[in-house]
Amino acid sequence: MPSGRQFKVIGLVTLLAILVLYYVTNGEQLTHESEFYKKTVKAMEHKKTAAEKEAAYVKEKETQERIERLQKEHDAATATLAISESTLAAAPESRPLRQKPIVDDAHNGEKSVAGRKKMQDGKIVDKKPASDNDDGVAKVGNVASKTASASKGESEENDTKEDQEVETELNDILKKGPIIVFSKSYCPFSKKAKHILLDLYTISPKPYVVELDQHKLGSGLQDALLKSTGRRTVPNVLINGKSIGGGDDVQALHDNGKIIDTIKAMGGKRITSVEKVKQSESGHHETRAEVKFKA
Repeated sequence: MPSGRQFKVIGLVTLLAILVLYYVTNGEQLTHESEFYKKTVKAMEHKKTAAEKEAAYVKEKETQERIERLQKEHDAATATLAISESTLAAAPESRPLRQKPIVDDAHNGEKSVAGRKKMQDGKIVDKKPASDNDDGVAKVGNVASKTASASKGESEENDTKEDQEVETELNDILKKGPIIVFSKSYCPFSKKAKHILLDLYTISPKPYVVELDQHKLGSGLQDALLKSTGRRTVPNVLINGKSIGGGDDVQALHDNGKIIDTIKAMGGKRITSVEKVKQSESGHHETRAEVKFKA
């Protein structure tokens, strides 16, 4: 017969088995119905919902930014197209020459007849040709021949077209850099200005040189510079579209040590750097140039 200790062990094992069986059978249901489990599940779902909302917000924000960027590009393209159309519309068109109104004939009650005679107060009088170019064809008033008028119209149209080409070319040149040197390859004063700016100083961006004697619109560019800067002679050194003078002016700024300050002041943010070349690098150039320019 088992002892009392054995009965206790058997009873304890049986109780544990019953408890384990009860937990396995009803534990899952009790866990799901517990307040702690419900709060945990609710917190996880809330966190998941917040993450989804954040992702949706980020996606919507990116979409909105992309739409705004495309809208800006569209507006810029539309503005550019409008400017181009307005420029084309503003360009002068060749129009047929209008006939001058009758002034003299209206006041005098005169009428031309076959280009040779004129009816004046019911009388026929001889009408002499106004010039040797008069071809004898009936004309109204003192209008010149069609050939002369057409030639004049073509000349004016060609001048207008050339002026537009010069203006466009000058604007393109001024965009090349903050410092523009309008020069002529054979001019000694131009060589002096180019030597000072290109050899004696290190300027960034480098000065852009335009040789007018080698440019197809050289004469027109000189006329345009006369209107904008008051100088037609070369060299003509421009900083941000404003002239600082010619070769002697550049030489004076160099001799007085003011050329760096002048370039920085007039060039502004477009000038990255400007330094004077060291004596060891430019000494022989400077000596040779000084002798040459004095001569």
